[in-house]
Amino acid sequence: MNRNYLVIGAIAAIVAVLAIGMAVFVIPHEPTSPVVYMIYHSDKGDLSYTDSAYRGLFAAQEDMQFTKREYITSGSMNFSRLLTGTGTEKPGFVITLGYDKAGFTRQLAQEHPGIRFLAIDQTGIGSDNVRAYEITSYGESYLAGVLAASATKTGRVGIILGTQSDLLEAFRQGYVDGVHAVSPTIPVDQAYVQDNSTTGFYDPARSAEITAGMYNNGADVVYAVAGYSNTGAIREAKKAPGRYIIGVDSDQTYLGPGVILASAVKRVDRVVYTGIAEYLNGSFTGGNTVAGLNEGVTGLVFNPKFEKYNSTVQAFETKALKEEAKYLRSRALSVQK
Repeated sequence: MNRNYLVIGAIAAIVAVLAIGMAVFVIPHEPTSPVVYMIYHSDKGDLSYTDSAYRGLFAAQEDMQFTKREYITSGSMNFSRLLTGTGTEKPGFVITLGYDKAGFTRQLAQEHPGIRFLAIDQTGIGSDNVRAYEITSYGESYLAGVLAASATKTGRVGIILGTQSDLLEAFRQGYVDGVHAVSPTIPVDQAYVQDNSTTGFYDPARSAEITAGMYNNGADVVYAVAGYSNTGAIREAKKAPGRYIIGVDSDQTYLGPGVILASAVKRVDRVVYTGIAEYLNGSFTGGNTVAGLNEGVTGLVFNPKFEKYNSTVQAFETKALKEEAKYLRSRALSVQK
């Protein structure tokens, strides 16, 4: 046999083996994991709403198989381009946070109909690929009002909100109604950290100033609904013996064990976790959802030190559920007009 043919044959065999090996190497044994984006409305570390959302994402990652990516809606990032997968994985599921992000979410969803969106605390934008999930805080705030009216020794209470918005109106109205369910004569001091600006959620100094003013005016229990600005209110309570705070969104007892009566929690973490689970198992649907006390998405969590007020508040839970349903019906009717 010609020696040249033997050499050529040997080379061909080696090339064939290498080709097979390369084919085995490049073909993945497992499909790429689904990609989930979380788009926050602010930095993590607010000790409140944003941190609760992150806890839901973290818990989901512990229990389920997917790739997570986290972003903040600030700066000049082109999110529409980002969702095309340019330079990164293309997501199948996107979670957006915050009542002021409805227009942002609607535009992205229209530009990317193949992506599913969970829009938390955004109302009226539900569609085939968007679930607008509003967490109403009327019921939990009603219970916070009952607690404040039951715990006050001065007969005067207060509420501080980060800013003015339809979403925060549920907190304000629920709290006032809860206070007056116990005693219609109790005055409720009311103030916003910033008028019509979300910067009110990140201004502890201004929150502290307002809280000090309420305490000096005779209020001894203040419901602080102001995100990271709550830290300023809590700081003032620590300076004033006999003055207390009701926290919000997350259990904030650890921030002031001696002054936090309870926290009106908003279980954003559960909404995030459930949304991801439904996306991954194929049961996620679009539309508009409103949930609150009745669905177990909100509630009042007591500081163990002040557990003595729990039974008093529990006696009003049925009333709180009825009043929340009434509030939501009234609001729906006003929207239709």
